[in-house]
Amino acid sequence: MVFELLKQQRRRRLRARPFPKDWLTLIQRHVVFFHRLSASDRAELLGHIQVFLAEKRFEGCGGFAITEEVRVTIAAQACLLLLHRKTDYFPGLLTILVYPVTYMVEEKRQLGEHVWEEGTVSRLGETGRRMGSLVLSWGAVKHGAADPSNGKNVVLHEFAHQLDFEKRAGYRHCWILMGPLIRLSFSPYQSRRSSNDRTRFAHVILACTKSCETISIRTR
Repeated sequence: MVFELLKQQRRRRLRARPFPKDWLTLIQRHVVFFHRLSASDRAELLGHIQVFLAEKRFEGCGGFAITEEVRVTIAAQACLLLLHRKTDYFPGLLTILVYPVTYMVEEKRQLGEHVWEEGTVSRLGETGRRMGSLVLSWGAVKHGAADPSNGKNVVLHEFAHQLDFEKRAGYRHCWILMGPLIRLSFSPYQSRRSSNDRTRFAHVILACTKSCETISIRTR
């Protein structure tokens, strides 16, 4: 109980800190959806980013160097999933591993009862319930941040799995719905809509996760 109170106090202090100007510049330059959030959603997102970056460790793989751009760009997209919800900041995740581009892994796939196939496959990202880590391709991260209209954001996808692991609920089902809804929220006509409409992306994710949480409880 005491540890939990201290943790919450520390997080409140982190969220209340002035957001670094160089981080804000990176977000404004590289994370397109940030400009389409309301002022209150931006403030909430920036607070979450401060906590996220204070608690998560980043490591470069394949000779890739972790920079502030890498950390902030990933954090901004991951923390979008935390808007308008009580959160523990992906508690099962300790480390984010980042490759420069698509990376290769050895995979064994079962073809039949006693038949297995082994081979090398390329990936853009992955995570697991017991990994304690999440793997991303920086190339895919940048593409998702720059073009949120295609509904294939690898950061949102992998961190949605982390929410699934955290709650042991059916968040993974939300991703089936999320693609078309993201495309709708970020249509070319979005800039012509009201400021309330421009916050719909965050609300769409919230609605999806809440709906799937209900579905999961009902189907256990």
